[in-house]
Amino acid sequence: MNIYEPHKSSIGNIDANVMALIAYGAAIVVIFIPGIKIIAWLAPIVIYILEKDSSFVKFHAMQAFLINIVGIIFSSIIFMIIGGSIGLMFFRPLAYGALGTILLSAIITGIVAIVITIFEIISMVKCYEYKEYEIPLIGLMARKIAYKKY
Repeated sequence: MNIYEPHKSSIGNIDANVMALIAYGAAIVVIFIPGIKIIAWLAPIVIYILEKDSSFVKFHAMQAFLINIVGIIFSSIIFMIIGGSIGLMFFRPLAYGALGTILLSAIITGIVAIVITIFEIISMVKCYEYKEYEIPLIGLMARKIAYKKY
């Protein structure tokens, strides 16, 4: 885990740790608003694109982006399963097992949202301390993308 000296972001001359917090915080707020949670990735990627100087901010913005993309992909798969189960119930009236699938899918989706939120909160605490916390599996990919030289 890298520890950075306090410095400023190139976006609005705001402290870098605050800008990294905004990348995670905006995504956390949006992910729990029904109907627009699909755009939770938007704030982190905008911060990543606009940041020019701080590799610390770029890393955390990319990590926030990637974890939200993973959440959206997972939710989309679960919603397809739920849709298939609902369709099965309409065409086969005795397919009550589909109700169990719907319930299980909803529980799994809720658990995934909570796990993502926990990882984002841990990341927020660490980035406020100017520490570079890597979310398992996603952090390594974020590091490769954020530190890539163009």
